[in-house]
Amino acid sequence: MRIALAALAILFSVSSTFGSEIREFDLKKIERLGNELTRVSQTRDKGATDPVRKRAKETAIAALQGKLFDIHYDYVVLNDPDGSGFLVYALGKGSKPGDTVVHGHFRVSVSADGQKAERTDALSRGVTIDNKNVDPSPKGYHKVAFVTATVVGSKPVETLIYASNSMKMPITVATPNGRIWEIENGKIKDTGKSAGKK
Repeated sequence: MRIALAALAILFSVSSTFGSEIREFDLKKIERLGNELTRVSQTRDKGATDPVRKRAKETAIAALQGKLFDIHYDYVVLNDPDGSGFLVYALGKGSKPGDTVVHGHFRVSVSADGQKAERTDALSRGVTIDNKNVDPSPKGYHKVAFVTATVVGSKPVETLIYASNSMKMPITVATPNGRIWEIENGKIKDTGKSAGKK
């Protein structure tokens, strides 16, 4: 674990200068949204269940034109936790069996009538894909957790809960404020540790 935290500290120090503001939620809402993303992303309609929600999805697709990474995306529509409309997620999909996109997702806040994109948030600055069929561990070891850093927001984003649920694996993540968090079984825990410190 000490080696993983050292690697995380290096990754964090390289990437923390690129931090930017995104729309953030409290931890309970982040957990709820991440678990809803997991559930709704597996449904046939992906949350676009009526004409207004379908319009919200189309509005988000238009708002994200030219902003997405060069991967395939599914669009998932959830209710905005503040009750004002919808959150439409562009969830990245890997090209190989066993792929989980950890970083590379987007979120669009859409008005209650589904017609206006009020805010667009890139939930990362690049794409990271994990493949459960590929284990880079040395012989005799196996992957038991995914370690990463994020450069957006002061807390882990909800798509990291979605990724952890999809991989069926814990994720340890450092945020730009230096805090280290653990995500497992749909929950986020502040470890009380800081990147680069023992």
